[in-house]
Amino acid sequence: MSEAIPGLIDSREGLALVRRMIHEEVARMRAAGIPVGEDEYRGLYIPDAEADRIMGPGSMGLETVEAELPSPELESLRGEFRQWLEGSTGRAGRLATVAGLSPFEVGVLLLCLLSESDLASERLIAYVQDDVSKRRPRVELAVRLFTPAGEREAARTAFDASSPLRKLRLIALHEEPGQPSTPLLARFIALDPRIAGYLLGRDEVDENLQPFTRLHPMMAAIPLPGELDERLGELASLQPSGAAPRAVAVSCPDASRLVGVAARLASLCGRPLLEVELGPAVAAFGVEPATSLAIREASLQEAGLLLAGVHELSTQEREALLRAMARVSSAVLVVLGSAGPIAWPGVIIEVPGLDFDDRRNLWTAQLGSEHGIATPEIDALAGKFRLATREIEEAVALARGRALWREPRRPHLEADDLYAAARARSTPILNTLARKITPHYAWADIVLPVDTIQQLREICAHVEHRHLVYETWGFERKLALGKGAIALFAGQSGTGKTMAADIMAGALGLDLYKIDLSAVVSKYIGETEKNLASIFSEAESSNAILFFDEADALFGKRSEVKDAHDRYANIETAYLLQRMEEYAGTVILATNLKMNLDEAFMRRLHFVIDFPNPEEGERLLIWKGTVPAELPCAGDIDFTFLSRQFRITGGNIRNIVLAAAFMAASDGEAMGMAHLIRATRREYQKLGKMVTEAEFGQYVGLLRN
Repeated sequence: MSEAIPGLIDSREGLALVRRMIHEEVARMRAAGIPVGEDEYRGLYIPDAEADRIMGPGSMGLETVEAELPSPELESLRGEFRQWLEGSTGRAGRLATVAGLSPFEVGVLLLCLLSESDLASERLIAYVQDDVSKRRPRVELAVRLFTPAGEREAARTAFDASSPLRKLRLIALHEEPGQPSTPLLARFIALDPRIAGYLLGRDEVDENLQPFTRLHPMMAAIPLPGELDERLGELASLQPSGAAPRAVAVSCPDASRLVGVAARLASLCGRPLLEVELGPAVAAFGVEPATSLAIREASLQEAGLLLAGVHELSTQEREALLRAMARVSSAVLVVLGSAGPIAWPGVIIEVPGLDFDDRRNLWTAQLGSEHGIATPEIDALAGKFRLATREIEEAVALARGRALWREPRRPHLEADDLYAAARARSTPILNTLARKITPHYAWADIVLPVDTIQQLREICAHVEHRHLVYETWGFERKLALGKGAIALFAGQSGTGKTMAADIMAGALGLDLYKIDLSAVVSKYIGETEKNLASIFSEAESSNAILFFDEADALFGKRSEVKDAHDRYANIETAYLLQRMEEYAGTVILATNLKMNLDEAFMRRLHFVIDFPNPEEGERLLIWKGTVPAELPCAGDIDFTFLSRQFRITGGNIRNIVLAAAFMAASDGEAMGMAHLIRATRREYQKLGKMVTEAEFGQYVGLLRN
């Protein structure tokens, strides 16, 4: 606000000159004998004297009155106004420089400002326009005041749509009420409120843009990859000479880092940065109006301009943006920001997202010096959750809130708080295509062969140490694709595939999403690929584990093309193979028809784990492990007999125990062998399998009871 007073003083000097011009115009009109306001019916008819004056010698429209009686005093004031503007270091002079305005155009702005800020001058403006209702200046008055007689036709071009006054929305032209085809000279000029405020010393961002903007101060060097800061400095050095490009594009998946790069470039040019969220601004005003408002505001703030969110625009909107950018003055540094690739016929700065070291440093910086979180835990957070800068900041704030709610008097931040907050900040928008599974199980709950358990733990190790192998040890440079962890779980229903995925998600501290194939697969051409694209694009930034059950429905073998259906089915499979190879996250696919999977897909898997049917000893552990400690049990339960006699999967065993518990509850007694025998028969009936009474051995009598 320190510049507000000098800016206001400067504008007052210009306003005083414009006021004197109006006074001189009043005197000139009286000296010329032009009747003004003498007839109470004036405006309802044209007097004879006025018609004679209009038809007199030298009558040429704009030149009529002035050719009859030149005004040396008015011409002297015009010269004084030009001299004042040339020496102006205040806001009027700055506005003339950044917008490329002529003295006449600055005069138009000050004339409008005078009519809005000085009631006495407002009445005089109505007087010289010979109509008490016309208290706002018309184009004709502006031309009459600020240009000599011989230059007035040319002055009208200042009101063309392509002129700075109109292009930068400094003014608006309004027709007379009830006259939709008002001639240009008779149109009223309205000063934009933001320009009026600027000339009067106010620095507040345009109220139309305020919901979509942030003003970033100049900043010192920030951590940037490679030689990026040096390159930015070289680019900024071209700005004073005018050799710098009118706009540059910055592509970065991390929104905060993108803003940091743009702010750093603006700072190197000696300017703050005005960030405008392009998506909502365009939705509110349209592409070209939003761009014009943003460029104008950056000019007034003497700031660089970041138009963020180019990737959110439609193809037509991006084309309109490119057209608008082609008209940008080099006086305004414009940065086009996009989270993805951007088509721009000029300088494109590609900035990578945060790597492991960046994320670890951000977690450490946000936690502060006395956080009490062990370094391995911070490393694990940085490795498992590929969060952006702002998301890490929000996750730490959320974790502190959890700790405060848990212990208001003595809040103590724990690793679990950070994991929960990181998951909350990375939850994908997959509700229509997937179902979130909250982990319930631990390693002790699952019964599998030792080698199978070891393979599951190896997958977890792959996820936990991915950053070390790919980033620190350099494998990222060696591998263009296939950097994710893609695992296939093969086995019959009920062998523990979903449970294993649940356990792994819990052990890794990640969310697990089960893909709903009924919502993904569509009969309409292209819809399945669109749904898959949504799943993978959301999951890439979500740090969640994707679980495809019955994966053979999507990853089946490609068939010989006999009709259009075969062709599009093969296209879907090919697209899925491509996305799987590009995906850098964790995907688990489950199937009980391993032989039906496409060979090309099998080659892209990192892990293939078979889930065999449990053997007798494993079944015994499952029977015992399925019974909760709180469940009242009779002493006659023979788990050894059940595990030896019935070769079923863990899923079947769980169903039997649950059904037996409900039977016991219905009978009002503890669960006993009779309930388990009857529940076993019901499970076999449900599966459509035959079971003889002989298979129930010595417990067959319980069936009859």
